[in-house]
Amino acid sequence: MIADMIEHFIEDLIEKTMSAKLDWKNLSLFPRWDDIDLELRKEDFPIDFENMNSVRMQNSYYLQSGEGFVFLCEVYHGDPEVTSPEMDTVALMVKINNALPVELLSRYGDDQQMALRKLRLAVESYLENKYAYPDVLYRFFNQVLSDNE
Repeated sequence: MIADMIEHFIEDLIEKTMSAKLDWKNLSLFPRWDDIDLELRKEDFPIDFENMNSVRMQNSYYLQSGEGFVFLCEVYHGDPEVTSPEMDTVALMVKINNALPVELLSRYGDDQQMALRKLRLAVESYLENKYAYPDVLYRFFNQVLSDNE
């Protein structure tokens, strides 16, 4: 049952991302990533971060909803200089609020990688459109001028 709910959640994330209804940001901008990273490194977390598995920050994203966050992380396994990108996986995690632990949603389904990769592509397309030149430059010009009136 939970696997079905997560599958629908991923489908809805893809749809809303493609229609620019969700405000995704690059994970490198997340101010409390060190806290999340420490939580992920707990022994009981399903992704083994202690055995050279790590999050590739430049290909990982987050969005905030109320007090909670959704994380879409590219996880590489082993030395990224040696291993093939085909071995990378995409992890979907949520942190509902500060009192609750990070929950790895992508552990509930075996066939989610294709959907999660589609979601990552949708997020990357959204960010590319959001920050495309020259539009982003024009918006910045207008913001500077209106802030200083």
